[in-house]
Amino acid sequence: MSLKAEMIALRARLDDLASQPDESFTKRYVLRRPPLPPGLYWQLRWLAGRILRGLQALHVLPEDPWPASLRQAATSAGAKPLLIWAVGTDRGTLREACRGFSRLQDSLPGFAPVLVTDIADFAFFSRLGWLVEYLPELTGQGEPYAEGKARLLARLYRGAPVLPVLAGLECGSRAEEVRQWVARTD
Repeated sequence: MSLKAEMIALRARLDDLASQPDESFTKRYVLRRPPLPPGLYWQLRWLAGRILRGLQALHVLPEDPWPASLRQAATSAGAKPLLIWAVGTDRGTLREACRGFSRLQDSLPGFAPVLVTDIADFAFFSRLGWLVEYLPELTGQGEPYAEGKARLLARLYRGAPVLPVLAGLECGSRAEEVRQWVARTD
């Protein structure tokens, strides 16, 4: 499969995951309305917060994006997420691809890489300065944990450009194609 076809297939898979409702998750972690606090100042802040959340729910104001950059990273605080999907990759391939993406990162200044992986190599990942979303394979009853978390991540990073890990291995020879794909999906 070509790199472009793999990118399109991955984007379609994540869009499909994001569109699936997750009733048990939303029921379990529903946010309750906080009670009205004492004091006029705090009551006005409470009211302003309720109005802002209402305007965001009506899509009058844009919602706050999920932050993708870390404080200690070289990217700006408002950087857009760039997902690097590395689930099912071996450790050596993942490290080599991350090095390729690090070289590519300088040519994509408005993006903060977010690595989605099932490999626990956190010492290496911490030196990258990227946000890492870990999808471990856990056993138990019910839906597999990795599947539920993948669905949650697909919703959190909906619309963000996503690259398969193999794109990092080909960054030297196909860097321009990867840059164009990221710019087009932005």
